[in-house]
Amino acid sequence: AADGTNWNGAAVYRSDDGGEAGGNTFNLLAGLDSAAVFGTISTNLPAGPFETWDEVNEVEVVLTSGSLVSVNELAVLNGANAALIGDELVQFQNAQLIGESTYKLTHLLRGRQGTEWAMNHLAGECFILINPALYTTAIANNLIGRELYYKAVSVGNSLANTDEEAFTYTGRNLKPFAPVHVTGARNASDDLTISWIRRSRVDAEWRDGVDIPLGEESERYEVDMLDGDSVVRTIEVTSPTTSYSATDQATDFGSAQSSVDIVVYQISAVVGRGHGTTATV
Repeated sequence: AADGTNWNGAAVYRSDDGGEAGGNTFNLLAGLDSAAVFGTISTNLPAGPFETWDEVNEVEVVLTSGSLVSVNELAVLNGANAALIGDELVQFQNAQLIGESTYKLTHLLRGRQGTEWAMNHLAGECFILINPALYTTAIANNLIGRELYYKAVSVGNSLANTDEEAFTYTGRNLKPFAPVHVTGARNASDDLTISWIRRSRVDAEWRDGVDIPLGEESERYEVDMLDGDSVVRTIEVTSPTTSYSATDQATDFGSAQSSVDIVVYQISAVVGRGHGTTATV
């Protein structure tokens, strides 16, 4: 979006040959004629529930560009009013104008699309409304981990006059979501059975009578056994359950344990470990 008036859009370019310090070749990706809605939060936003509505927390936003509106609850449940705050995807029902370009957002849905790992924000973090003014594109897997250079050239300006911005695509949008509902059961021999439920990025709406699609090339998990901050054992499995025998507990800790801290990850064939779920079982 423009930092000023009379802005008529922009063209987005990417250099695959090192930007201005390299081959200085920038290829057109897209033309944009709408301004994004973005700004920063001006109050802290602590972590909150992500399984249901967050009725406790609220956040104030100062916009650099655009405006916000309130919608009804059903519209939010169908995807309206989604925004990035830092790295967390948040939805809000109520947007109350409380000052010049300043809004108070309440009745929140937190940690959307598996971003509960990114909750807890300090004033000054970015706010970006997810709307059609944003440009999105698929990026080839061979570009994961490579620093590339981009330019957003306003209409009437030139490539040479526009500063380049470095960005490294990490494939975060490919990482499996953190598993949920981690449970543990111990038998009379102190062998521990650990189970969990996977999530999916693909077609994962709740429908009766069917499971969600896998969404990965194959089903794989890694479970880290922790001693404080240290990983003492990693177990690899191909189904959402594993066993941690009393013998292995004794090897790792000196004796069978009454409880064990673990982290469970689903594995992607493209980017490796997804986001982990920490639990005590």
